Amino acid sequence: MALIRVDQKMRVRLPKHVSKKFKLKSKEILDVEIKGDEIHLSRPKNFDINSDPVIRDMVERPMHSKIKITGKLLEKWKEEMWNP
Repeated sequence: MALIRVDQKMRVRLPKHVSKKFKLKSKEILDVEIKGDEIHLSRPKNFDINSDPVIRDMVERPMHSKIKITGKLLEKWKEEMWNP
């Protein structure tokens, strides 16, 4: 077990031994699940970043994305992702 700190921007940095153990790569997408008072991270099932050019562009080049991210757009994506 390792203790980690959340930074000012609410980001969590995984310890090197954890990223090596799970062979995580930079900018890899992880699924976040909340169970009670626990946070679980896992690789998403049936998700390929290359199948969605919008998400791929946002992840690979977040400052150069041509899409304006709005609350309405995020809600639409949330509904599409969780209601297949």
